Amino acid sequence: MAPAKKDDDILTLEDLRGQELGIPTTLPPFNPDMDVPDAPVYTNPDSWLTMPAYFSDEEQPVDVFWVYPTILSDNTTYLMDISDAALREKADWTLVEQASIFDGQANIYAPFYRQNNVKINPLMLTDAKPIFDLGQQDLIHAFAYFLEHFNKGERPIILAAHSQGSVRVVELSKAGELLTGDAESLQRLVAAYVIGYSITPLDLEQNPLMKISENATETGCFITYNTISDAEGKEKEGPTIIPGTFVVNPLTWKTDTTFAPASLNREAAFFKHEHPETPDRYPNFAAAQVVDNALVITNISNPEELPATSVTFPEGVYHMYDYAIFYENLRANVGDRIQAYLKNENVTQQ
Repeated sequence: MAPAKKDDDILTLEDLRGQELGIPTTLPPFNPDMDVPDAPVYTNPDSWLTMPAYFSDEEQPVDVFWVYPTILSDNTTYLMDISDAALREKADWTLVEQASIFDGQANIYAPFYRQNNVKINPLMLTDAKPIFDLGQQDLIHAFAYFLEHFNKGERPIILAAHSQGSVRVVELSKAGELLTGDAESLQRLVAAYVIGYSITPLDLEQNPLMKISENATETGCFITYNTISDAEGKEKEGPTIIPGTFVVNPLTWKTDTTFAPASLNREAAFFKHEHPETPDRYPNFAAAQVVDNALVITNISNPEELPATSVTFPEGVYHMYDYAIFYENLRANVGDRIQAYLKNENVTQQ
């Protein structure tokens, strides 16, 4: 065991040597000599996700920087090795079932990064932070490369993520990275879809340039929510729900507690590996309402599409389906915010 650290000390990878980290089960003792894969080199195209063939190849007026959710969940590995073919395929799938809301509307750029195993996600901002920080440095380098070589200051930018990806975007944004370091850079942000995580007033105090979306066409803002059922106690079972968080209802794009009927739900889309280009679609899939710190859905038309999937996300915690349930609402909102941004930009330039 590493010695206890004082509050003003900064943990290092060496401090974690020999520790068995993980919740609800631990991984083997951490060895920084063996458990830290090589960092991605973003000059190498292999350090970037490849777009599926059915994505649009036409250049769009906006770029998306996509940070994929947790895909690493084995019993031995602390960090993703970006050369692992199976994990690369899983990362690629997130482009299909989630980031495809941007297809035909924005150019999607998605770096591979050394993400955490799901078992240390509960510790990534505390006991396992030195491990978490490796992935943060990857994303800082990837974003810098993206800005210089892909975006080149020519197009506005959308930040988008889910789950662990959203944790990373929020934490980096709080630290002034990813366009949130100054007001001029922030003007390039169309919006940040950091779904499946939480943003609190304390976070906004840490970086006052960050703001939460209050309507469907606001730009330079953050959108966040965590989806659960109305069963008692589900909010407490949601590991990504932080007390005091803002919640944006994707059926109204407001943070108030007004009930939004299922008639406002344009269409849910559940992608299946057997037929990825033709997801199972359900108009008016569910109603939604902000209740306390979560987004509660009711009047679910096809509950069989929302099975419990893991110990981490038990029945009634719909984290895995945050994008799917509101797929067409998200897709339409991307278009609305892009158009609002471009219209405002044109007015400013006149």
